Amino acid sequence: MSKRKILVVDDHKDVLEALNLLLSGKYDLSLALSGESALELVKNKVFDLAIVDLKMDGMSGLELLEKIKEISPSTKVIILTAHGTVELAVSALKKGASDFIEKPFQVDKLLLTIENILKMKELEEKEQIQRYKLNLERKELNFVTENDYLKKVLKRIKTVASKASNVLIKGENGTGKELLAKIIHINSDRAEYPFVKVNSVLLEPDNFEKTLFGDRKKPGLLDFANKGTVFFKHINRMPLDSQLKLLEFLKNDLAYFGKNGGLKKYNFKIIASSTEDFNELIESGKFEEELFYMINILEFNIPPLRQRREDIMPIANHFLNKYSKEVNKKFKGFTIEVEKIFMKYDWPGNVRELENVVERLVLMTTRVNVGAKYLPPGMKYNKRSPEVILKLFSEKMEEAEEALIRYTLEKYNGNIMKAANAMGITRATLYNKLKRYKLEK
Repeated sequence: MSKRKILVVDDHKDVLEALNLLLSGKYDLSLALSGESALELVKNKVFDLAIVDLKMDGMSGLELLEKIKEISPSTKVIILTAHGTVELAVSALKKGASDFIEKPFQVDKLLLTIENILKMKELEEKEQIQRYKLNLERKELNFVTENDYLKKVLKRIKTVASKASNVLIKGENGTGKELLAKIIHINSDRAEYPFVKVNSVLLEPDNFEKTLFGDRKKPGLLDFANKGTVFFKHINRMPLDSQLKLLEFLKNDLAYFGKNGGLKKYNFKIIASSTEDFNELIESGKFEEELFYMINILEFNIPPLRQRREDIMPIANHFLNKYSKEVNKKFKGFTIEVEKIFMKYDWPGNVRELENVVERLVLMTTRVNVGAKYLPPGMKYNKRSPEVILKLFSEKMEEAEEALIRYTLEKYNGNIMKAANAMGITRATLYNKLKRYKLEK
């Protein structure tokens, strides 16, 4: 395990020299004689712990504490305080310091305090990772498929994709690109670290740096992804100027040079998704060709659901089981009618649409077999079939007929005989239609 990084800040050289001798063998130590010089170090390096003198010329220890917490909230801080300034030290605790030690300090006490704080930090990090892993486990990362091609893709993920630095996943909306990205992540050597999603559509050039790299007030999305995976969703829709900024970042080996000269070095795997063909995007000038080659070390394509109909019912049954458990209902399965409708339907929204439909059926259905009663109308009556064409035509004709009857009755002041004659039907027929459309007075 690499050494923990500690920053020591004191405007007395003898104190720095003493702490250097005491700590440099066990820890990765950095020294600063002022708050200003310490701040520059914090901008360029993430420290596990900072040991800060409370009273210094120029920037005070309290000011430096606040700035450290702004730039690197995870950095723990110990305040060194002279006798008589304990009250100020307590105020430092309120501002985020982990502990304070009075000067002249006892070596054993200082070493024990450092060790305890770093152990606490390690436990926090492990707990955070564990919470993240549990969250991933709660979300069912089960890519349900009977498709031979996708079975091969899942097999390749366990051997090749887990090792590739950058992966591109292509497919229509709702096919399961994000799910596949998470499966790649948990099968990689980065599985114990975060999976961070970035919506590329929202990465406008004017907020690109702030969103990804953060600022003095709060960290960016990439600051949460250390050693993990960053998923750039819909990278094909990222604005062109933002693509150029991302390309520069990748060419600098994940190093970001801030506007104030600060350097942030990152370490993560990149997975990107796209709904469009890159050849057309590049030819039309909508996507940077060099960026495409950098993100496309390994490529996977997920076919739409209409091209893998063998997956429709297994996926539908998977969601039926999932949502029935959530609402504490028990179902035997789908009726034959529902299965036929599912298999004939083209699923333009792919797996996401299928999931939404099944969830709706689970919520609405009270019988043990899930029937077609609560299916969306567009699915229940396949729009391309003669039955649907006839049904839609009939519905429109009925609307027109009702409107015509209302207009004619109004024109003849409710006189049934005159209205029937004007419409070319008998009085009895008109009475029946009034009853049908509930227009009788």
